[in-house]
Amino acid sequence: MDNISELTDRQIKILKAIIDDYIQSGNAIGSEFLEKKFKLGFSPATIRNEMVVLGKLGFIGKSHFSSGRVPTPKAFRLYINSLLPKKTLSTSEEVSIKNEVWDFQDNTMRFLEETTAALAKKSKLLSVVFLDSGFRFYSGINNFLGMKEFEDFDASKDVFSYLENYTYWLKILHTMMESDSLEVQVLIGEDYLYQPLYVLGGVFCPIENKNFKGAIGVLGPCRIEYSSAMPLVTYTANIVREVLQKNDGKTK
Repeated sequence: MDNISELTDRQIKILKAIIDDYIQSGNAIGSEFLEKKFKLGFSPATIRNEMVVLGKLGFIGKSHFSSGRVPTPKAFRLYINSLLPKKTLSTSEEVSIKNEVWDFQDNTMRFLEETTAALAKKSKLLSVVFLDSGFRFYSGINNFLGMKEFEDFDASKDVFSYLENYTYWLKILHTMMESDSLEVQVLIGEDYLYQPLYVLGGVFCPIENKNFKGAIGVLGPCRIEYSSAMPLVTYTANIVREVLQKNDGKTK
């Protein structure tokens, strides 16, 4: 079941509350706390029963650290497709991003590095750009390690070992390019092709010129604020495409 129409209104309301709270706190949540915080209008017993159903349907699962429940990648995909609040960047935010990187536009690779660094700064996430021509750059390591999901050494080690694996990112890029779309794409769960990385959430946009194809975007835990990350990555990618088009044919 991935179609929101297959859930009842009550189940949707409860699931959205669980996801909204998890995005903000990163903590598992129980039925009584959920009712108190969100004033859903249902008793804790009713919420608990619906959470059992949502668990059986694969939308929430047990936390390793408490008796509460956390949303699964399946839940986030439904949230992104059907429940995500729509946000846009303000004009001042757009101007701020462009001003940080525009001076580097004549050197394509330096421009990509500076743009990726600016994206990390604005998103407070780990930002990544990778090209099929062999270029890969990431920024925002401190942002990433500051998130509770990656305070564990083994969890962060897995992620960074794959950040250094260029062949892996070529596989991700190939999958993204199969859609033949320049639209923003969300990567979550099994999209990462490797079980230890299923904890990740990411937002990427394809970029290309005559010399290469690639993608730029952000990575974090699966609970990143997609409503903010998606317009930010989209605008950043549009700036990159503008510069790449201008620089097409250059080898710098």
